[in-house]
Amino acid sequence: MPLQVHRETQQYAFFDVDGTVIARDSFRILMRELILKGNPLRLLIALILCALLFPGKLVGLVGKTQFKSALLWSATVGMPVRQALRRIRSIVDESVKPHWFDEVGAELEELRKNGLNVCYVSASGEFWLRVLLNDMDHGPKIIVGSRLMMFCGGLTLRGANCLGHEKIRRLRALLPADTIWNIAYSDHRADLPLLRASRKRVVVNPTPRNLKAFRAALGADGFSLVNWTSGSQKN
Repeated sequence: MPLQVHRETQQYAFFDVDGTVIARDSFRILMRELILKGNPLRLLIALILCALLFPGKLVGLVGKTQFKSALLWSATVGMPVRQALRRIRSIVDESVKPHWFDEVGAELEELRKNGLNVCYVSASGEFWLRVLLNDMDHGPKIIVGSRLMMFCGGLTLRGANCLGHEKIRRLRALLPADTIWNIAYSDHRADLPLLRASRKRVVVNPTPRNLKAFRAALGADGFSLVNWTSGSQKN
């Protein structure tokens, strides 16, 4: 008679990244450093693409991920892949990590002590998420982000996306069907699908507009509200 192995049901805590575990948007920081402080020709390309795509973005013909993908391409076009990735790694080390929220470490420790697994799920590029999170969080974790692809000589976000409902699809494909979605953390209303799918919800430093959306969708008592700080905010 074959031995039956009973696997314990896993519980997860899900974290958005930008605005949730760091106080800034990592993509904006990367674009500032790569485009505004980089090769003037790439700045010109970025300005042309913005002029062409922004009207379409305003009326919904160009998606947020498409627009960001075009900016990333303009910031890296013509760079050898290894050079582009080294530059991104350097920017994350110097300009993104200082924005890590002070309270995150204790929160992660408490979650893991209570038997929860940790998963970071973000629309940002999975490469720079790993650079950030593998250094700032040394515990076991899953990292799910948008995948980078080369296209016509530059990096893009044309791989698997990870925004809104796409986060749910990616997670369900990755995790066992009986996974308990215990708690989710986010700052932005785009993560309402993730928050709704979880038993408990924590909203981190929301803008007034996002807080209004959370209250409308989840109810005033449907989430916990926290205000976290980072060393960069104190300086």
